[in-house]
Amino acid sequence: MYCLDLVLVCAVAFGFGSWRSVWTDVGALLWIITVLAGVHVFLEWRYWYPSPEIAVIFEPWAVRLRQILQNRIDLAATGSLHGFLYGVLLGDRTELTPAFQAGFRVLGISHMLAVSGFHVGFWVVLGRPLKWLFRLRKWRVMYVLFMGAFLCIYAVVVGSGPSVVRAVGTFCFAACAVQMNWKVTPLHWPLLMAWLMWWYDPAVVQRVGYQLSFSAVCGILIGLSGLPAVEFLQSWQRESLRGTKLGFLVPVQVSLSAWTATLPLVMHHFGGASSYFLVGNLLIVPLFVVYIWSALFVVLFAPILPSGALEVWNSSFEWWVAFVLKVTEGISRQGLLEFFSQAYLQ
Repeated sequence: MYCLDLVLVCAVAFGFGSWRSVWTDVGALLWIITVLAGVHVFLEWRYWYPSPEIAVIFEPWAVRLRQILQNRIDLAATGSLHGFLYGVLLGDRTELTPAFQAGFRVLGISHMLAVSGFHVGFWVVLGRPLKWLFRLRKWRVMYVLFMGAFLCIYAVVVGSGPSVVRAVGTFCFAACAVQMNWKVTPLHWPLLMAWLMWWYDPAVVQRVGYQLSFSAVCGILIGLSGLPAVEFLQSWQRESLRGTKLGFLVPVQVSLSAWTATLPLVMHHFGGASSYFLVGNLLIVPLFVVYIWSALFVVLFAPILPSGALEVWNSSFEWWVAFVLKVTEGISRQGLLEFFSQAYLQ
């Protein structure tokens, strides 16, 4: 297998292409020599996979960030909202009840509880003022560096799962391309991240999170090929959606594309898939998104918010969750059309 890998390395490095030149060939040759020279030091692996060392770099800041988020959530949230925010902001789903998670599965929205690009986008939009601060062309890369560093720390906070690592890496590459005006196909970045993650750790391809994450994002990018929303979903740059017509259809396209791309994997790993995914993603998810945005506001200003407002915030979430669970129970027992027709008549 190692010989096969070297063949692939040489084929990529010296293969035919318009980008080839004397200097690129010399650089590729030096890189291969360096790899071969270091192989004998790490006899137990085909390559050097410094997984623990990379995590250690960000660990001190990750511990502080996690403690801050935990303290603010503990200060403001109670009951179901507390467990929900721990799940979507910290990647800790231990407080979520089985009924809560089962309801999400029935509606096909379990992806909300797994920290991924969906959740990374909240932090990117929240950090948008940094883009204005570094608005001068020569400082644009600084925005990517600051946001990239914060997202790497956040990835360690939530456990560095394949989904969030893919999302952070894709954002860094795509945002840098946008800031530097590089004309690169959007599908290039997730595929590059897939290769880098495989090169970093070949065992990652066997993880369900890796398979679902990349199949979903590739399905979305292929399904939305040629639309401005593709660039927006990777770099979260609002300019890429200016002038877009029928933008309200983007969530429908995203849901259909992701569901179609992941369906074979979901059927294989979980033995079934939800047929109510459109209902869940278009009608249920938006209000949960509102609670996530409000949670980010609370995380920033929890110490100065009145207790009465926090009580209303928590009680409204309890009511919303009870309603969602009642709907999922009715759909599971009666079916979608019959449940809503009876609810309408009543």
